[in-house]
Amino acid sequence: MTQRNVPTAWRNAALAVAIVAALGVAGCKKTPPPAPVASGTESAASTAAPGSAAVETDAELLTKAKTAENEKRLYAPEKDNAIEYYLQLRARNPNDETAKAALTDLFPYAMIATEQELQKASQAKDPNQAAAFRTEAARIFALLERVDANAPSLPRLRATMQKEASAELKSQQDAAKKAQEDLQKKADADKAAAAAKAQAEAASKAAAAASPAQPQPQPNVSRPPPAASPAVVAQPPPKPAASPVAEQPPPKPVRAGTPEAISSPQPTYPRDALRDGVSGEVTVSFTINADGSVSGASVVASNPRRVFDGAALDAIRKWKFEPPGEPVTGKKTFAFNPGN
Repeated sequence: MTQRNVPTAWRNAALAVAIVAALGVAGCKKTPPPAPVASGTESAASTAAPGSAAVETDAELLTKAKTAENEKRLYAPEKDNAIEYYLQLRARNPNDETAKAALTDLFPYAMIATEQELQKASQAKDPNQAAAFRTEAARIFALLERVDANAPSLPRLRATMQKEASAELKSQQDAAKKAQEDLQKKADADKAAAAAKAQAEAASKAAAAASPAQPQPQPNVSRPPPAASPAVVAQPPPKPAASPVAEQPPPKPVRAGTPEAISSPQPTYPRDALRDGVSGEVTVSFTINADGSVSGASVVASNPRRVFDGAALDAIRKWKFEPPGEPVTGKKTFAFNPGN
């Protein structure tokens, strides 16, 4: 059987098995601390930046790391993000305070990104898209383990990933089993239809062979034409009586409540607030357009003021709802807690 003929459900099941296995292995072993390097040239081959043919200096790696950080490439794309560049610097110089401090600052952002990828995977209706979100979550989680394998927040996140991956694996296995059963049912139906057709053809041939000779045609005997029936004058149909009350159009249904959100990305925690351990919440009001998009977002209340307003507005403008057919008003409160 070629790859093209394998049902999509089976391929997704295999991917889920790989994710569960990788998470299980990661949870059972501790990442050893990086071995100190005597000089910057001894490990040059292993610390060269992705895609470069020549060995890069520490200054060049630091420039790439800061550029990626300024351009918000904190943990993605793969092999071209700030965390991976700082990890290379730390591997060369384990006591480099710049790399260590940067990795400490970037760790919470990668943690939040992993949780968001898992949330998108749980909300995705397309199995292939859900598998892609879980794969990205596993990639960012691997960066977290490289930054600090003993971080107290990792076991909880690892357990969540394993639980969702196991649930997805079962779902994919059930889908693969159903696909196999459907194929078997179709094969049985085709076989039964072919047998019935052959049986019908055999019965038709047997009936034709056993049928008696056709009777001879009788001579044509002329008969007088039937008497013409008297003409019937068609009467016009009676006009319907006018209704005393004009028909009223049916009332237009009114949608109750806010439509269900089909895409709800969460706000990005402001870096300064996250570093200082500031928590709070923001309530925003917005309009859900007829096609499900969001417009007219504004802050109704916030505590503390103006700390999380921008993050909440940026997030709600990216939301997508079930199309209501006509504009409706919605309200949402976002909670910000650095401990979550």
